[in-house]
Amino acid sequence: MCFSATVSYSAAAVLVPTGLYAVQQARRSLTPYWTWGLIPVFFGLQQAFEGRVWQELDAGNVQAAVPFALGFHFFSHFLWLWWLGLSSYVVEPGNIRRLVIGGCTVFGAFAGTLVFSVMLSHPEWMNIAIREHSIVYKFSVPYRDSIHLPITPAALYALTTLVPLLLSSHRLINIFGLLVALSSVLASTIYGYAYVSVWCFFAALISLYLVYMVRSLVAKSKPVTV
Repeated sequence: MCFSATVSYSAAAVLVPTGLYAVQQARRSLTPYWTWGLIPVFFGLQQAFEGRVWQELDAGNVQAAVPFALGFHFFSHFLWLWWLGLSSYVVEPGNIRRLVIGGCTVFGAFAGTLVFSVMLSHPEWMNIAIREHSIVYKFSVPYRDSIHLPITPAALYALTTLVPLLLSSHRLINIFGLLVALSSVLASTIYGYAYVSVWCFFAALISLYLVYMVRSLVAKSKPVTV
């Protein structure tokens, strides 16, 4: 599979208008599902940032690519950590599930703010390179070896983002969570060297499913007229 600026921009061109259509459908029905419609829009913007990263790297301007790489990481290391949880929370009817999902959302917002603020404060720690038609992002924190966690950062990220999706009482949201989980496994198995970039691309394509999901949930929320 080959990735490039063209692929990223093409994905953005499809995702943004498709997501806006889903948002429009949800807002017209006065339902809270518009937060789900924004997910393809956000993924489209993320892919547009990576398109610029590709362009700068292809031109040999590695340092010029850093601001756009930070734009890409705004979504991957900040927004996705809490937006998926928030979207699940606002449509969840069960009190216990809402409590757990809300906890994941708050934790994700805190963790994302902490991680991304460090990235913004130290852009010089960002290393970007092209390897086998994929972009490899590495953020080299000098004191990282002194930090010991009982769980790997990748596993903690997966739990924070996937638990709200898999715990939801809405079957269609569960399906989305399973698709995202499968794409994570595929990306880590085949493209482990460029996991962040590839998983976000796969998740971006999967987010098109949300247009169908929003339309289905909106239809179910409408009162039935006899």
